[in-house]
Amino acid sequence: MQIIFKYLLHYLKGRGRKGYGIHSPTIFHLVTAIIHDFTPFYCFKDIEVQRENLLNNQTTIEINDLGTGSRKHKTNHRTIASIAKCSLKPKKQAQLLFRLVNYFKPINILEIGTSLGITSSYLASVNSKANIITLEGCPEQLKIANSVFYSLNIKNIESICGNFASTLPMALYKTKSLDFVFFDGNHSQKATQEYFELCLPYAHSKTIFIFDDIHLNSEMEAFWIKLIKRKEISVTLDLFHFGIVFFKKELAKEDYKVRF
Repeated sequence: MQIIFKYLLHYLKGRGRKGYGIHSPTIFHLVTAIIHDFTPFYCFKDIEVQRENLLNNQTTIEINDLGTGSRKHKTNHRTIASIAKCSLKPKKQAQLLFRLVNYFKPINILEIGTSLGITSSYLASVNSKANIITLEGCPEQLKIANSVFYSLNIKNIESICGNFASTLPMALYKTKSLDFVFFDGNHSQKATQEYFELCLPYAHSKTIFIFDDIHLNSEMEAFWIKLIKRKEISVTLDLFHFGIVFFKKELAKEDYKVRF
């Protein structure tokens, strides 16, 4: 109920699909032509078939959860279907990631939190020449994600398993610079702040950071409030489920709430 109430407040305060009140032409176009464009792309159907397969898979696996854990499950043995139901980004959100990558055309993409590989597949399907590194803490989940990549014939994803405290520095060393980062790992303020600080030196003026579930709990909201005040950041978009961060210095500093 608390999340629903927060979303209603966000909806009432947010900018709509027509972009009223957004002064930057760049951000206005992004909101009206990209964020609120729901035209299906060629690969959506195949990826959603994989989602349905996961949602119907009753195989039980052992979960090694290194993040904040599940609020619904108290055991570390779960069916793939239950994991898919709770952890996969909804189609609407996952396809927005695809559109953002398609629009901004990043080459070096990092995903912190693979889960079962659906968002990774959307990120990688835009451009086969882009380099995607995805990090996952649970070996069993990563095995399933890798099988999803194989089924979709996706070959431009490098998946790394382990605690983010050790795998994130390894990934950053491999990529040298970051064009696009999706933070979807440990949803705590301390951990997310640490991931941000590690990634920040690899960002440039065209880099985009996207943070998942910025209103999930009080810690993530506190992180977001602190983040938007950072001098390195120009524009932020609060889409409720996602927080999008830009570093372009030519953009006047603004923080928008956008309905999505």
